[in-house]
Amino acid sequence: MNWNRDKSVRLSKCCIYLFMVAYVLICIFAPQIFKWLVSFGTGSEIQLKYFLATVYTGAVPAGLALWDLRKLLKNISSGDVFIENNVSVLRRLSWYCIAAGLICLVSTIYYPLFLVISVAAAFIGLILRVVKNVFAQAVLIKDENDFTI
Repeated sequence: MNWNRDKSVRLSKCCIYLFMVAYVLICIFAPQIFKWLVSFGTGSEIQLKYFLATVYTGAVPAGLALWDLRKLLKNISSGDVFIENNVSVLRRLSWYCIAAGLICLVSTIYYPLFLVISVAAAFIGLILRVVKNVFAQAVLIKDENDFTI
């Protein structure tokens, strides 16, 4: 099987749609999922409420990130790679990751393992900021080349 750019973009789109389905299911069934998980440990009803608060607060940047990833892939699949819109999308994605990292950092108050997710989300946000800066430079170079005869 030959792997090419179009197949890679299609795979990425499929993965995003799978994550969107998982996102909706988790948002719907979070109370049942966490009741079940808390029943295995020494968790309490109060801790369950904190988990749900973290999940539903974190669902906002996660949902927005999935939506923007879909837009980014739509642009890429149509051949619009180095455009200002993609720079804006990457900027927003980095802020969504940083927001998720902050939500998880606050959640370490009741569950210290959220620190791992917090650091990972912040690091991904940092990587996205760097990629956004690369895209911004590429947009400038592309615009400059478009005006050159």
